Amino acid sequence: MSTATETKPLIIIGSGMAGYQLAMEIRTRQPRLPLLLITQDAGHFYSKPLLSSALAKNQAPEQLSIASPRDQAEALGIQIITHAQVNKLDPTRQQVYLDDQSYAYSKLVLALGAEPQHLPAPPEALFSINDLEDYEAFRRELAGKKKVLVIGGGLVGVEMAQDLLSSGFEVTLISRSKHLLPNLLPPQVAQPLQAALVDKGLKLLTEESFKLVDGQPGDWQVELESGLLLEAEMVISALGLQPRTQLAAEAGLKTRRGICVNRQLQTSNPDIYALGDCAEIAGHNLMYVQPLMASARTLAAHLTGEEVQLELPPLPVLVKTPSCPVVAAPPPTDAEGEWSFDLQPDAAEGQFRSPEGQLLGFALSGKAVRRKVQLVKEMPPLLA
Repeated sequence: MSTATETKPLIIIGSGMAGYQLAMEIRTRQPRLPLLLITQDAGHFYSKPLLSSALAKNQAPEQLSIASPRDQAEALGIQIITHAQVNKLDPTRQQVYLDDQSYAYSKLVLALGAEPQHLPAPPEALFSINDLEDYEAFRRELAGKKKVLVIGGGLVGVEMAQDLLSSGFEVTLISRSKHLLPNLLPPQVAQPLQAALVDKGLKLLTEESFKLVDGQPGDWQVELESGLLLEAEMVISALGLQPRTQLAAEAGLKTRRGICVNRQLQTSNPDIYALGDCAEIAGHNLMYVQPLMASARTLAAHLTGEEVQLELPPLPVLVKTPSCPVVAAPPPTDAEGEWSFDLQPDAAEGQFRSPEGQLLGFALSGKAVRRKVQLVKEMPPLLA
């Protein structure tokens, strides 16, 4: 690939939804701004949320790719460097460094995403599905197998378990918590989901933790901290994601849980921005599609000269569990208030209200999900 042009480009590091969405938004506003995208993977454009529901839809991995990096480069008029690891940033010189070369930037956007939390186990024993290449490897390994163990009762683990169950696999899920989706749902609203998945065939083990795995591909023995031994032909680790912050921290940028940015997505360095799963926006780390899309629009507008800042409405999370639909808008972690519940045989609703009666969060399962639109209207914006 050719090096950067004499006019220093805007460089985007990362080819996930955040990186590509930003490039597309910029192109709608500024057709000729030099753009360089650098990615450590193959650079295909795809929708990451579809990875947890493609199996039941009988979609092959190659069907999830919307466009190749060559197609994206041509359509957007940008330079894309694939399979390239950025090792260092130099904010003073405005340079990014790869193994054997460096690139100068006018502005830099970190769209680094997040990486799975890892368990102490041989890499061939546990599958983590965090991108299209992971998913391709997962589908190859899954061929001919029947018994799958999922470690983790959060969003990714639950959606993967649902997808596997809907595809006819024997699925066991272990969760450290007393109930599924503990970061999204109170136990009263999680219960109908758990019952529906168990009715579908899920073997659910709560308040259990992974200890070690032994065996060989296709024949794994997993020991839990309780001493329980489980057998599986394949083991999926879905313990959640950690924003990728190391590159930013080593460059002297402010980080906490994510790379700290203001409401223009600007880091502690005025020429460097962060977007998507790696970003912590005014204290919020929002690993969902809606805030990512809104952030990309805001940042593209800012980078092309508009005076804007990010505004976000309430952002309920829709969980892909057709066995029992779930929608949740968790209250802020430091919010004062209490939950109240309306629990019916086919619908569970929880509302979290402040002492003054303001709705600050809700959780819905079963037929109660039809209440989403009405409840969203009662909530204050996430960022106003």
